[in-house]
Amino acid sequence: MFRTAILALAVSLPLWAGDATEDLLSAARKGDLPAIKALLEKGAPLESKTPYGQTPLYLAAMNGHEAVVQYLLDKGANADVHDSFYKASMLDFVLERKHYAIARLLIAKGSGKIDEQLATVAESGQADLVQAVLEKGKPSQSALDRAYEAALDQKQTAVSDVLKKSGAHEPAPAVQIDPKLLESYAGTYKTEQFPIDIKVFVKEGKLYMQGTGQPEFAPKPKSPTAFEFAPAQLQIEFDSASSFTLKQGSMNLKFRKAVSQ
Repeated sequence: MFRTAILALAVSLPLWAGDATEDLLSAARKGDLPAIKALLEKGAPLESKTPYGQTPLYLAAMNGHEAVVQYLLDKGANADVHDSFYKASMLDFVLERKHYAIARLLIAKGSGKIDEQLATVAESGQADLVQAVLEKGKPSQSALDRAYEAALDQKQTAVSDVLKKSGAHEPAPAVQIDPKLLESYAGTYKTEQFPIDIKVFVKEGKLYMQGTGQPEFAPKPKSPTAFEFAPAQLQIEFDSASSFTLKQGSMNLKFRKAVSQ
């Protein structure tokens, strides 16, 4: 009888833990602070995760629940978690949704890479957040220069001023490329590594790229075969007129021309 009761308890504990995890994630998504406090007091894991690796803090932050974010950070929640599907940090999502007060909280508590934070925040155009990142730590010179160049390209004067005062170098003059070489790159490219096509075309003397369902962008030439789009930390290297390699962080994708323009 006693053994049976122990076994029943052993089975029920994991079930409660699972329910508590789901309840905590749901409460964080909704911004229900009283429910979150009650669940954590009952032992729900602070770093509970969705199938995509999103924690209660992640869900509260991306949905704009500032009071919940502050509470979870005070409880010691990790501010540097990345989504396992999009590979995006919570700061990425927060800035995309313009939750700038929450972004400041995450910057203050995060212990992530300063170079990565600077690139992410500079793209938002929020000079005060850029200053907050610079006050948190010292970025590499290359990261500072890339963020400055991107801010100049996007005419983000306030951001570029902050970066310049922090020691960013003036960008090198743009590389001039033979128009015929640029035209040879034009076409639609595909990769077996990722379900996206990229259209490459020339407009007003510049090379442009556009992924399926995404806005077009003009990467800056670094050489006749190498291009960079600093706001998204993209590097593109043409191996020939029919293939290129796209690099972003740890991602390395090989694209081949499927249709010539």
